[in-house]
Amino acid sequence: MARLAEGQPGREVCGFVVRRGAGAVEVLEVANVAAPDRAAAAFELDPAEELRLLQRLAAEGGEVLAIFHSHLDAPAIPSPSDVAGAFGDGVPLWPGVEHVIVSVRAGRAAEVRRYRAVQGALVPAGAPEPNCA
Repeated sequence: MARLAEGQPGREVCGFVVRRGAGAVEVLEVANVAAPDRAAAAFELDPAEELRLLQRLAAEGGEVLAIFHSHLDAPAIPSPSDVAGAFGDGVPLWPGVEHVIVSVRAGRAAEVRRYRAVQGALVPAGAPEPNCA
């Protein structure tokens, strides 16, 4: 992920961390199709490429472990658009799948953080489950 993020310093990169049917874990980049004027601060997975990847994983018995993207000259914390894009009507769009953010500063990966979608927020992956009262 860090190498991919460093390789495109002018735009956010995005993709998936997957477990192949045979058990191998891979990082797979998916094209960021956000408009050029937004691509340095936002990501949008290419839907056709995403669909092909998910179909291939399903056929081989693989699974998505995480969605990743980079932040350029910003910390590896979820932006409001990251949070909004992780949910549909308050429900996680990718239940059980982590969200990974790579912070790229001055062209170098500076930090990587993992999050999970819980109750309308992206919380650090190691954080305890919030109380459900």
